[in-house]
This record gives sequence, structure tokens and C-alpha cells, in this order.
Amino acid sequence: MAENSKIGWTTHTVNFWTGCTKVSEECRYCYIQKWLRRQGREPFNGPRRTGAETWKKARKYDTDARGSDEAVHIFTCSLSDFFHEGADEWRDEAWDVIRDCDQVHWQILTKRPELIAERLPSDWGDGYPHVWLGVTVGCEKSIPRLAELSRVPAKCRFISAEPLLERLDLSPYLKDFDWLITGCEQAARDKRRRMDLDWVRDIDSQCQRAGLPHFFKQYYATKNGNEFGTPCKDGMLDSRFVQAFPDMSNNPKLAASIDQWFFSRVGGD
Repeated sequence: MAENSKIGWTTHTVNFWTGCTKVSEECRYCYIQKWLRRQGREPFNGPRRTGAETWKKARKYDTDARGSDEAVHIFTCSLSDFFHEGADEWRDEAWDVIRDCDQVHWQILTKRPELIAERLPSDWGDGYPHVWLGVTVGCEKSIPRLAELSRVPAKCRFISAEPLLERLDLSPYLKDFDWLITGCEQAARDKRRRMDLDWVRDIDSQCQRAGLPHFFKQYYATKNGNEFGTPCKDGMLDSRFVQAFPDMSNNPKLAASIDQWFFSRVGGD
């Protein structure tokens, strides 16, 4: 199955709406700005619903997944926030699509975990098996989001420390999470903020102690003290490949797909 996303930890993106508003330091140079302004839109005046063809994509990906041995991940609202208040009128319809498309794994990442509980579907229970809930924590001020998300029932909870803006001690919270992503900020050279690889090493050690899979998404390589312009996405940290996924041993289809993907990346058999 062809991959349509350049994001290393997902297969596809489906945006039920686009546009957002900034809520924290991680948002300062958000990539949404560049993408939507190319479409002639002001990106931070709140969400706008996308067209019917975009909504149909999810059902197509789900249908394709039913006839495939590969696992399919859909990162939804990569150009907005799924739990943004401005999308309340469309969210029930989005949940209907997500509920029906249960052959894919939905990755929902938010910077608004305090809004989740009141915006879950009535049949959520302890979580849909195919839905992962994540929260962005790239700086100290955002750490309280972890406690917020840990109170929400979910089959898989994850942390995105991207952009990683400073050294973070996430260890007190990792027992309540299933996955952690790190990565540098993607922004214009004169705006991007530095990510020290020692911060990534520190988080990697925290993950190892907690037995938590860590996906090191990207970094800016340096040579003679100068950064290269394009992020490196090879997942290498001190000559070690660090792009792990949550343990899906209870889902043979997903586990097999991840194993196949891993060996193709590191040259295994």
C-alpha cells in the first residue's frame, strides 16, 4: 500500500478540518502557517471544514486495509487540532467515520487535552481499540498536559515531544503512556529553535527505564558547527536505530506490519 504521508510514524493524513489557533510555545512557528497560506488562507483564525472528497479518503484507506496484510495508520487533523472548540459542530460526524473505519489505527494528537473528555463519543467506554490519543509536550510549561491525558481512558496514549525545545523530565508520567515521539522543529532557518541531541538522549534513557517505545523522528545534522537545511529522518541516535512503535502483540496484523517495516529500514532479513 502506497504511503501518502512524509511523517515517519504514520501512513496517511486525513484532515476533517484545517486551521487552528495558537495555544503554547510549541505553536510559535507551526508548519500549518506555511501550508495554509499557500492555499490563500489565514491559518490561525480557527478551523474550517474540508470537502466531502477529503472525508471519503478515510473510508478508502479503511477498505484498502481490509484487503492488505499491512497495518495502516491515519494521523487526523495534522493541519488543525481534533479537539479544537471551533470544530465542535463537525466532530460527531468525524467520530462516525472513525468508528466505522476500524481496520486502520487512528492517531489523534492534540494540544488541548483538557477538552477531550467532553468531546468523546457516547460509546467510547474505555476507548476504541483502533484509536490512539496523543498530546504535544515540547517544553516544561506543557508538562501538565500529561496529567490531563492520563485521566482520559484510551487503549493507547502517546506523547509527541516535537518540537523538543528544552530538556524535559517526563519520567513521572511515562507509566500512563504507551509511546513517545521526539523531533526537532521544522521551520525556516532563521526561525527554527535548537534541539540539543542530549535532550533526546535523556528522553531515550527515560523511555528505556520505563520500557516505553521511543520514535526519534528527526533532527538537524551538523557539520563543522553548521546545521544542514533538511531534517534527517533516519532515526539514528548514537549509531542506534530508534524508531520503535507501541507493542501491538495483541494485534497480529499491526505487529507483523511493523516488523516488516523495521527490517526493511535496518537491512534485516
